[in-house]
Amino acid sequence: MAVGRWVAVDFTRGEVAHLLRRSGFGATAAEVDALAGLASWAAVVDRVLDTSANPPDVVPAAVADRADPWYPPWVAGVHYWIDRMITTPTPIVEKMTLFWHGHFTSSVDKMYSRLVFQQVREYRSRALGDLHDLAQAMAKTPAMLIYLDNETNVVGNPNENFSRELMELFLLGQGRYTEADVAAMARAWTGHGYDSATERYRFTADRHDGGSKTLFGITRNWDGPDAITEIVRGSKQPACARFIAAKLWTYFAGTTASGALLDDLAVELVRSDMQIRALVRTIFMRPEFRSPAVRTGLVRGPVEWIVATMRALGLRSADVNPQWFVERCGQRLYAPPNVGGWRGNDGWVSTSTTWGRAAFASHCQWKANDKGVFDGVGSLTPAQAAQRGFDRFGVDDPYPTTRSAIEAYVAAEQRARRSWAVDWSLVVLMMLSPDVQMA
Repeated sequence: MAVGRWVAVDFTRGEVAHLLRRSGFGATAAEVDALAGLASWAAVVDRVLDTSANPPDVVPAAVADRADPWYPPWVAGVHYWIDRMITTPTPIVEKMTLFWHGHFTSSVDKMYSRLVFQQVREYRSRALGDLHDLAQAMAKTPAMLIYLDNETNVVGNPNENFSRELMELFLLGQGRYTEADVAAMARAWTGHGYDSATERYRFTADRHDGGSKTLFGITRNWDGPDAITEIVRGSKQPACARFIAAKLWTYFAGTTASGALLDDLAVELVRSDMQIRALVRTIFMRPEFRSPAVRTGLVRGPVEWIVATMRALGLRSADVNPQWFVERCGQRLYAPPNVGGWRGNDGWVSTSTTWGRAAFASHCQWKANDKGVFDGVGSLTPAQAAQRGFDRFGVDDPYPTTRSAIEAYVAAEQRARRSWAVDWSLVVLMMLSPDVQMA
């Protein structure tokens, strides 16, 4: 409905800021304003999901260096990914890549860093694409073949590790398969292994069980990739859609989807022929996604928090060496804690990880001060100083308690003739505020 020059829209500026926090790593006021000027919420969501400007994905030389294949390549991989998250014009791609890294897990604790780095690149290339194609590619990454022992899964001596996790944690969830299915799935994946010389997937026919197998009540000569197709596109598709929809809703919303909501999400995923982008769009379009409970109910993961704060301060990995802090904060990139991945949300909160975040904030304080990020802010009024911090960190609607606490701190320092301390301390105050630690 148009009234003069003004056109009513179906969203608020605060909702745009919320979407940019959840679909990426926060946004500046200018970035929020650019989307707030669009005509509809659907247009805002579509702009966020536009990945046409996604930058090329390269392999840093240090990641591929085999002189020392362990720590230096891991550090290079951490720097590359964090800087990519900070600078990308398509943050939704990195946000989804981070999700898949914690869902289809592998870890540098069991293999060379470069193999997990390559796996993450595979996830990045398919992050918003076809779930079937992503699952098929995941199963054949050398990192997965090593991590869940399918390289040792051979006819006559099947290894069930990958078989079980493929169904329980990756595509179906508990209660949607039987122990007989686990055994049949393991036989189906025999012979699908890894060539250590080329570091590539290799199928070896004489290691594969070519006999008849009964999987999901269907008897045939199942092969591993066929079994994934049955899960994603065949008889198990409704259960798979529901499982993936539930995981992605919780990832973006921080809450557990109700039965009716989950039904709707799963139906839309199936209707789209299992396209991840379509599911993510459906999530963002749901009115529940913009509800007060969802907008205030998600703790930023350590990597997201590190990226968001470095982005706000104009820092890069070479400035702060985030590899020193990611594990202390609770999330070591390329090394999920187990095959179940990271717990997320309140699972990020503990005494030790809080101290880790405080250590990183203190470290960034030095680096930001060297860059003059908040020079002169102590000479502003308390309200102006607090607003400068909120603007810098993209806090669109600060909690009243946060604002009053920062204003009281500034006023106290000014009364003590320590205005310089405000310039120095505002970085830590903002980084450790609930407004910045929540997504």
